[in-house]
Amino acid sequence: MLYTKNKNLTDTSTQTIVTIPNGYVAHWNMAFIANLHNSTNDITLFVDKPSPTPDVYIYNGTNISSKENLLIDGNATFVLQPGDIIKASSGSAGNVEVVVTFDLLEAPVVFNNFNGS
Repeated sequence: MLYTKNKNLTDTSTQTIVTIPNGYVAHWNMAFIANLHNSTNDITLFVDKPSPTPDVYIYNGTNISSKENLLIDGNATFVLQPGDIIKASSGSAGNVEVVVTFDLLEAPVVFNNFNGS
C-alpha cells in the first residue's frame, strides 16, 4: 500500500520522517522538498541505517533557493529494510516542507544476501 508522510522543518534539528516497521520493507520512490521561506536554505535528507551499516545520504547540504523545490519523482527507487529511518534537517531556521511517498510491503520470510550462502 502507498503511504505519504511529511514534515515541516522550522529549525536545524534532525527530524524523523518515517521509520520502517519490523516485518516490512519499503520501496521509496518520491521525495519532494520545498523551501517555503524567503531566503535560501539547504537540506540534508538521508536514511539512518541500523548500526553498523553507514547512513545513505540522498541530499547532503544541498542548497534550495527561496520558493524553489527539489523532486525525486519515481525514476529512482530506494529499498528500505525494517528499522531504516528517513530523516531530514535544514541548514538554518526557516520553512522547509519534506514529503516522501513509499510502498510498504510485507518483508519476505527469507532474505538472500547474494553472497553465495
